[in-house]
Amino acid sequence: MEDEKMNIKETKTERFTRLAEQRVNKAIDQIRIIGNLSSQQYEFTTEQVEQIIVALQAAIAELEEKFQKPLGKKSKKWHF
Repeated sequence: MEDEKMNIKETKTERFTRLAEQRVNKAIDQIRIIGNLSSQQYEFTTEQVEQIIVALQAAIAELEEKFQKPLGKKSKKWHF
């Protein structure tokens, strides 16, 4: 059955849907893992938490911008 699926050409819409579901779910899982840092087994400052939130909000804003204009720039990696 899987061989049949491999032989069928995927449309651009189908490919977008398949990849978007995978990538969005992976991103959500990773954000939840970041949330695990709020555990009492870690020590952090309010500033560090704010930096994480601001970085994630900036990444979402960049994502929104990319969908509004097809050719977006790649950003640098985030760090403290």
